[in-house]
Amino acid sequence: MKLPYLLLMLVANTLMAGETPVLNIDKSRVTTSGISAGAIMAHQLHIAYSDIFSGAGIVSGGPYNCAENSMLTAISRCMMNTDEPLPVSEFVAAIHSAAEAGGVADTGNLADDRVWLFHGTKDSKISAEVHSAAATLYAEFIPVEQMHSVDDVVAEHVFPTMDQGNDCMEMVSPLIGDCDYDAAGELLSYLYPGLETPGAEVKTGLLEVTLPGAGEANLLDAAYLYVPPACGEADNSCALHLVLHGCAQSAETVGTEFIELSGYLPWAEANDIVMAFPQVKPSMVAPINPHACWDWWGYTGDDYAKRNGKQMHTLVDWINGLSQ
Repeated sequence: MKLPYLLLMLVANTLMAGETPVLNIDKSRVTTSGISAGAIMAHQLHIAYSDIFSGAGIVSGGPYNCAENSMLTAISRCMMNTDEPLPVSEFVAAIHSAAEAGGVADTGNLADDRVWLFHGTKDSKISAEVHSAAATLYAEFIPVEQMHSVDDVVAEHVFPTMDQGNDCMEMVSPLIGDCDYDAAGELLSYLYPGLETPGAEVKTGLLEVTLPGAGEANLLDAAYLYVPPACGEADNSCALHLVLHGCAQSAETVGTEFIELSGYLPWAEANDIVMAFPQVKPSMVAPINPHACWDWWGYTGDDYAKRNGKQMHTLVDWINGLSQ
């Protein structure tokens, strides 16, 4: 794996545990992204909390509540399904009903948001049909000119980078692919138009912080923050981007490799974007989740895709706490 020497030394020497800092976050510039299970969770968060998030980046994900609280449905319908079209109109109707009941935010909040979607041409875990269903669903709420889809990059089911990680066609840990494509930079640049291209150096280390309520949501107590120097100043307002890893990319499995290699940090450094990296806890006991996937099928409860879903509520409370 390739990793710039300076970044490697910074991560090794300045990774610190401590209290979560209080930051001046511009609440109109809070977005999220993720890959695979993390992409679906980012999509869920965006739909359920569109009053918090103003955009999302989806790397190899599927449509909101596709699993409908069933692991069997998740596997048979929402991953490599190419046999039957997904009932997107039913998902949309369910979102409207949930919004009327207060289970998700007012869907009108989505009208001015931005969405970026990526699906590799050689993805062996999520079919193009399932991924495109997420775009079709979004198009019911967001004008198509505020959406951008990338589907012409030759890539496996990995997080694509310009020059970090393993071969782009190898699904090996930490599932970061050297694909000659900077997905992190592309999605951030779409969600935040006008970003500056980063330099080669990253000057700031990660903060390891405690995530309140993590245990009840099947998350690790330790989460990570990347806070550019300017964002630690009380009079300087910064954007915040929440990054959700995929299955088998949790810190308990790969350490901080996903965070270090995915390409988010240089863009955050150059553009004063606070990056938040929560982590799922692997489990071999109920609820079974050995690969530390985010909950997109209901292992934390029936309301997993709604505002009071344990994981989503925990993450939103954390984000809100960062800016208080």
